[in-house]
Amino acid sequence: MVEEHTYTSVDYPADLKCQTLSFLRMEWPEGFRGDDRLRDWVTKESDHPVHRVLVEAGVLISHLNVVWKYLDHAGVTYKTYGLTSVFTYPAFRRQGYGSRLVASGTDAIRASDADIALFHCDFRLRDFYAQQGWEALHQAVTYLGPPEAPSLVKDEILMMQFLSPQGQQGRTAFERQPIYFGSDSTW
Repeated sequence: MVEEHTYTSVDYPADLKCQTLSFLRMEWPEGFRGDDRLRDWVTKESDHPVHRVLVEAGVLISHLNVVWKYLDHAGVTYKTYGLTSVFTYPAFRRQGYGSRLVASGTDAIRASDADIALFHCDFRLRDFYAQQGWEALHQAVTYLGPPEAPSLVKDEILMMQFLSPQGQQGRTAFERQPIYFGSDSTW
């Protein structure tokens, strides 16, 4: 029987963490280069990750992290949540597991104190996330890295939700003004 579990990084079972890291190393090897080639963390603690997983008989089927941080944009600070490290092992794809977990993670974000929610994904996944109420901001531009030398996020689309009144008021600014995400990788 497939069960859903939620864990903080501190209580994430070692066997599930190993399965998660194994998948991430194969799917997104760029996150495991240089000083991070032997990394033993799924998502940086500074993003406050909460693991949501589907498991059967100790086998990891699907995983995602709900994360959050404060994001300054157009003179306003937003409590920003997102999804990251979202995957389903190939043997379990096209059976609804990923959709189930994204729905659960999205519901958790909507029930939180978030002003906005955002993450970036491959263009091919836009419709998958749209089924759970995520909206593609086609004209949005995101930069990573330090403000003095930011790099443009390419080959990904920004998916968002505007949740609080403050978040809803800021929608136009997110659509029209560059977003400086501030870290070295997107969610």
